[in-house]
Amino acid sequence: MVRLAVLTSCLAGPCLTGPALPPAFADRLVPRSGRPVRGALVRQTDDEVVFNPYWSRNPEMVYEVVRLPAKKVKRVEIEPHPHVEVFRRLAARTEGDGQALLDIAAYAKAEKLKAHARMCLALAIAENPDDAGALARLGGASKWKSVRKGNVHLDPELREALKTYVATEDAEERTRQAAALKKAGFDARPEALERMRRSAGQPTGLTVDRPLSWGSDLFPGAVYTLYVPRAYDPTVPWPLILGLHGGGRDGKKGDEVVGSGDSAMNFYRDLAERHGYLVACPNALRASWAATGNEEMVRALLEELKHLFNVDLDRVYMTGHSMGGFGTWYLGPKMAEDLAAISPMAGGGGGGISELVSTKTPIFIYHSDDDYVSVQSDRTAAKRLQGSGLDFVYTELPGKGHAFPESIRHELFAFFGPRRRHDPRHKDVWPRSSLATGKTTKEEKRYLGDPGAALRGDVETLDDWVDHLRLGGGRAAIAAGRLAEAKPEGAVGAVVKVLKDKRISHDARAWAARALGALGDEAACRSLRKAVVAEAERDQARVAVEAARALAALADAEAGAALQRAIEAWTQYYEDRVTGGKMDFSDWQRAVPTLTALVDARASLPAQGDPRSLDATVVKRVLAAGHVVNTSERVPQDPAAARKALVAAVTRAYDAWDAGADVRERLAEAAGR
Repeated sequence: MVRLAVLTSCLAGPCLTGPALPPAFADRLVPRSGRPVRGALVRQTDDEVVFNPYWSRNPEMVYEVVRLPAKKVKRVEIEPHPHVEVFRRLAARTEGDGQALLDIAAYAKAEKLKAHARMCLALAIAENPDDAGALARLGGASKWKSVRKGNVHLDPELREALKTYVATEDAEERTRQAAALKKAGFDARPEALERMRRSAGQPTGLTVDRPLSWGSDLFPGAVYTLYVPRAYDPTVPWPLILGLHGGGRDGKKGDEVVGSGDSAMNFYRDLAERHGYLVACPNALRASWAATGNEEMVRALLEELKHLFNVDLDRVYMTGHSMGGFGTWYLGPKMAEDLAAISPMAGGGGGGISELVSTKTPIFIYHSDDDYVSVQSDRTAAKRLQGSGLDFVYTELPGKGHAFPESIRHELFAFFGPRRRHDPRHKDVWPRSSLATGKTTKEEKRYLGDPGAALRGDVETLDDWVDHLRLGGGRAAIAAGRLAEAKPEGAVGAVVKVLKDKRISHDARAWAARALGALGDEAACRSLRKAVVAEAERDQARVAVEAARALAALADAEAGAALQRAIEAWTQYYEDRVTGGKMDFSDWQRAVPTLTALVDARASLPAQGDPRSLDATVVKRVLAAGHVVNTSERVPQDPAAARKALVAAVTRAYDAWDAGADVRERLAEAAGR
């Protein structure tokens, strides 16, 4: 097995990068009779040699694996990919082992990897400045000085100065610090330094269903699940994995999606923390990943992450399981120029190999031989890759079904670890920071804000916040919070206009409704009542929920009738998605939580409610109807949780309205179904 030490993060050791590897390297099995086989040596003992022609070192793989008695093997030639081998050895070395760095430098020089050799020598000198031999091999003191200048991986004092800048609140003081950093050789633009400060304010750990900001007006409602290691440091570049979730189309109208970024993150989260990776798993706008809009949304997500986090531009990877495996086969070749490697898991398609070859993008493929998603297309792709010259691994395990085996999770990270994006224009081998990519663009200002605004002392106004609300997504979420804090004069009228504007997305209008609830002004109630009773349809759900919660927050005594009309409309929406006593989970999961929010809002209002109105709608037609909810084996789905929440909401309403025993009994009977 490839050693997992290749996955050492930037903080555990230098996070290094470089051009992609030449494609011709491989181990070579030379039998005493017959043709040689190229691939990977899996195991060699005194009795047997096990050799994999698909470059996998997983000992469980049996598909077309060559097993020969040792006496029938003339020799085995080990010829690793030099670029990969340099990074593997760097990460595997013990911290402080300067001799290992010198040995890697010698290996790199022998393989004619001059930039890699210089990098290793520089790292050795940084650890031991008194090593005259290493200094001479690098080119002397003047060469060392020029290599070290401005390099945070070689200059601990510079690294600490950057951290100090990031932590400094005073803008004038940061301007002075930036001048000192420039004098020390760190020639970054002011916006790059300010992006680091912005990045330092991003949450670490797990964030589920984070609203997309970049392109939010183009992809309304788009969300992603993000994992940021606890040790994240915005002053150095970090590798990034884009994980595509599995699932498929769902819902009676086929407009819902089974699967989510949250469910996909379970495959990567613990190993990302251990090995120091950022991981982002977007929710597909619609299934499959090849559907209209998904590619553009994933590209927008990558732009957002590169501007909010210090991403190593040469260490962005894409993977996915099941539908996500198909999606990786589809999107990976299209985005190959931005990717260091891709890994389709338990999917299929095998298209785009020519694009991967032309961009020299490595690929790791996994499938089980008994998967209900046919293994054949991945086998065909693996055979094509054998003659392509591309760096690839195909691992096929027996009897694993549609699972994502533990050994494959580790093998995935081991494959990604030492591989870098091929960029023929880039001759250096140090990491490249996404935060230092140049001037602030119109898109960055629009979707994330101007990173230089704080240095200039710019102050956002009501008009700015309203413009952000109109974008929807992450920018609108921040604007809603700022409005709630500042409560500027004229805010209610301006935000009501956003809520009423049918030309903008439902997502933006939902954020406007939330903002109105937080502003605390009864003048918004009339518009919120109209919003809550708008036609019950898929995209309107969030608007209805946020408007209902806002009415509850404002204690609108006149909202009862509007909320009851909304409850009736969403009960009908629920029934319209039932066929033959059954409904799909995604339809259930949209209708029932929406009803729960509406019932909770109705129960919270000071005016007395009518228990029989709930008895005739959500109790009789939803809870007591006994409809079967179709769930998928592909992703975790639990309809009981939403059902329990709706029962609790009706119970709270009955308690608030002092409901009689008859309706309570019918609720109890329905809850027991």
